[in-house]
Amino acid sequence: MTKQKNPAMDLLRVLAAAMVLAVHTGQKAGLGQQLAVGARGVELFFVLSGFLTAASLARDDAPLPYYKRRARRILPLYWLVLAIRWVFDAVRCLAGGMPAAQVFTGPCGPRYLRYVFLLQMWLPSEDWMLWNNRNVLWTMSSFAFFYLIAPFLYKLCRRFRGAFAVLLVCLAGKGFLGRWVESRLSGWPESANISQFSAQNPLMTLYCFVFGMAAFAAVRDNRQFFYGAFCILLAALLGFDRCAYECVFTVLVLLAAQCPPADLPLRAVRALDLLSAGSFWLYLAHPMVLELLPAIQGWGGFVLLWCVTAAVCYGLYALAVQRFERRFAKS
Repeated sequence: MTKQKNPAMDLLRVLAAAMVLAVHTGQKAGLGQQLAVGARGVELFFVLSGFLTAASLARDDAPLPYYKRRARRILPLYWLVLAIRWVFDAVRCLAGGMPAAQVFTGPCGPRYLRYVFLLQMWLPSEDWMLWNNRNVLWTMSSFAFFYLIAPFLYKLCRRFRGAFAVLLVCLAGKGFLGRWVESRLSGWPESANISQFSAQNPLMTLYCFVFGMAAFAAVRDNRQFFYGAFCILLAALLGFDRCAYECVFTVLVLLAAQCPPADLPLRAVRALDLLSAGSFWLYLAHPMVLELLPAIQGWGGFVLLWCVTAAVCYGLYALAVQRFERRFAKS
C-alpha cells in the first residue's frame, strides 16, 4: 500500500487545494458565507499529511533523512512564495506613496523574518492579517511543527493502539489548551485576533495530523473498520461541530487507502500527476493571483475567478515552478 502511488490520495490532495481556493475565491466574489466550508480543506491537508508522513516513516524512520526529504519538498516553494510576496508588497506600498523608510521598517521590515523561520503562529502580534496570516500562510507553522516532531510522534503512533490513545489525549486536551493560551494572551488588542491565534496555534492543530497518522496505523493493523466507525460516530455526535469534519476527512483517507491504483489512461495519469504535484504551489500562490484579479460578484464571478486563478497557478507551475522545484529535489 505505501510503496505504490495511489491516485486516490492524489485526488484528495487536489480536492483540499480546490476547497481552499474556493473559500478565498468566494470571498472575492461576495459569497464568503456560502463557501465557508471550503476553509475545511486545510484540515483535509493536515489529515492527509499525517497519513502520508506515517507511511513515509514506516519505510524509513531515521529523522535526518526524513527532515531532508521534507525540507526539499516544502521550503524551496515556500520561500519562493515569501520572496514574491515581499516584492509584491514592497512595490504596492511604494507605488501607493508610502515612504521607503516606512515600507522597509514596517510591512517589509525585519519582522517579516517570522515568516521565513515559520514562526508566524508562535508569535502573537497586534496585527493578525499582517504578521500572522499574511498571504494566508498561518498553516505553514502547523505543517513545520508537525514535520519537526513527526519522527518522534511516530514512535508512539507506530501501532494503532498507541496512535488511537495519542488521538484521544489530543482531543481531550485541545479545549483546555486553547482556553489556557487565550487566557495568557487576553491583554492583546482586538486587532491581534487572539481567539483565532489560539485556535490555530500549531499545538492546537496537531490533533488533525494525528487523525491521519492513526489512519495509517489502522490500515496497517487491519483496524480500519473500527477506526472508520469511530470517526463516523464521533462526527454524528458532534453534529459537524468541532472536529467532525476531520472525522469525515479521515474516513475519506481510509477509503482512499483501500483503493488500489486504478488503470488510468496515460493522459489522465499525467494530468493527475500535474494537478497533485502543483497543488502545494496552488495552495501557496493563489492569494496573490486573486489580489491581482478584479472582484466579480455572484456565482458566475466565482466560477470565472476560480478557473482563472487555478489556470494561472498551474500554468506558472508547469512552465517554470516545476523546474525550480525539481532542482532542489535532486540536490
